[in-house]
Amino acid sequence: MAPTTTRIPVTAEEGLPTWTVDPERLSVPQQTEELIDAHAEAIRERVHEHGLLRVRGLHTVRTAADFSSVAARLTPALRDYVGGTSPREQVHEKVMTATYVPPSWSIVLHQEMAYTNAMPAFLSFWCERPADRGGLSTYGDMRRALERIDPAVRDRLERHGLRLARTLLGPGTVHLKPGVKKPWTEVFGTTDRAEVDRVAAARGWESEWLGDDAVRLHQDLVPAVRTHPVSGDSVWCNQAHFFNPVCMMRWALEDGRREEYEEQARAAQEHPELLDRMYLGSGEPVADDDALHVHQVLRDLERGVRLRPTDLLVVDNLLVAHGRTAYEGERRILVALADR
Repeated sequence: MAPTTTRIPVTAEEGLPTWTVDPERLSVPQQTEELIDAHAEAIRERVHEHGLLRVRGLHTVRTAADFSSVAARLTPALRDYVGGTSPREQVHEKVMTATYVPPSWSIVLHQEMAYTNAMPAFLSFWCERPADRGGLSTYGDMRRALERIDPAVRDRLERHGLRLARTLLGPGTVHLKPGVKKPWTEVFGTTDRAEVDRVAAARGWESEWLGDDAVRLHQDLVPAVRTHPVSGDSVWCNQAHFFNPVCMMRWALEDGRREEYEEQARAAQEHPELLDRMYLGSGEPVADDDALHVHQVLRDLERGVRLRPTDLLVVDNLLVAHGRTAYEGERRILVALADR
């Protein structure tokens, strides 16, 4: 990759690659937009180099609209979140809240929409308000994850590929589903069942209606390991650890969420059809031991940083997984997804 003429200085602050902008250069939003226009390619280069980059000092970015303008300049191909699993709220144009699962939950490391063949290339997180306590933004290098995955586990998942099967309930019954509760109306942004089937078919997914208010969705067959299109690095890239009942239960215990643990355990025994699960391309579910091994590898890789107000964190979604620690008080992080 040819170097740009505006390579930006990056330091390691709190262990995180950071470009700190001189705040005296920025007095109005227009100057911030001009700065991003001039340095967007250099920022993306640094993101490809490090996997992520924090930009600090953008104090004129004060609203979701301001952030939307910056994100569109930095990664122009902003996109929607149709088919995504995490509960979110659309705030301004393509800008959304980060997941709004309860504050008592951590979020284990994952690459956004790695259960699809059309996962976003970049994630831009903007901190409007940090939590009163906790709420660290976590991250981990998925090149390192690939090195630490047991070769036998890698072989099983890489040989067959992976497919996510999800049971999506409607707004009136979604409370019956253990774990993350997101109705199909929110997943697809519609209340029209025919539109759900149309969107699913257009994306190569299989949809099967279970009565009037539930749909079983089989999403893309995806590889367990992918190659980064710029760096050429091989990267562990899947959510075998995320969509497995035993991992959901382990996650709940690690957070101290005993009630959620028991809810998951009951469902696994009494209503396994309600639980989302990752399957091998051969049709067999990913083995519990394999999923737990991946979960532990990623937990061991996890690092955390506390974002300050107006901090911008740009993540290469292939190279680096992200997450969150549990927190107390109010916390507001906005996110924009973008294709390459």
